[in-house]
Amino acid sequence: MRPTPAPLALALSVLAFAAQAQTADNPVTGKALFENTALASGNAGLPSCTSCHGSVEARRSQISGTGDSFADITFDTAMTRFTAALATQPDMRPLRVLTNQQVRDIAAYIADTPKTTPESESQLNFSAALNGNSAAQTVSLKHSTAVSENLQITSVAAVGTGAANFVLAKAGWEGVTLAPAGTCSITVTYAPTTSAVSTPDLVFTMKQGASTTTFERVLFLNGSIASTTPPATDSGGGGALGLGWLAALGTAVAALARRRRA
Repeated sequence: MRPTPAPLALALSVLAFAAQAQTADNPVTGKALFENTALASGNAGLPSCTSCHGSVEARRSQISGTGDSFADITFDTAMTRFTAALATQPDMRPLRVLTNQQVRDIAAYIADTPKTTPESESQLNFSAALNGNSAAQTVSLKHSTAVSENLQITSVAAVGTGAANFVLAKAGWEGVTLAPAGTCSITVTYAPTTSAVSTPDLVFTMKQGASTTTFERVLFLNGSIASTTPPATDSGGGGALGLGWLAALGTAVAALARRRRA
């Protein structure tokens, strides 16, 4: 019988783990498994994840490729990397005795860093008439669960082109401290006073525990002037492009360019 090609075997392994979820993934359980795999899993003699990676922060830095120990790693990314290592790395073979749920809990712990909702690098789209207001949208931030340190939010700001056209209801946010698993929310409204393109970033800057190192979560804002019917020309034939219509077109082009750069 011909052996299954390695890439296909890896894909099947990832899908098998993803399809077998039984209960909610638990980063607290994952922390115990990561730090003392043998004890937490009930499999004597298993090496711990820390024996190779040293710490979960080091593993996050490796996965992100940025050296950021607070990198915003998704559960799917952590799960894919972990199951890939189990399937292909000889040093990981002893850990194949872990249950599907134990693997998922470890992945949940690796991904357990402060998260925004919507998730980081999402784009929030707004539309409003010139000198009007859009509907407000809510953005939440949740601190990690399996940690002992609090999270301090040092600043929340719209930064970049057209930032002044956005209103952030962030009273009480800056300087606030979140306990583990704590959350807080702000609302964002587009209130354009000019027809200029409005594509700033919404930047959350924070630090954890006694660390003086700050890190960020960023979402993309996109504000467009509500389309208006082009006014008729004096000649009575056809129509001219109104200022609002042109501004909306310019905003759409700028947003598309930013997505392509990303």
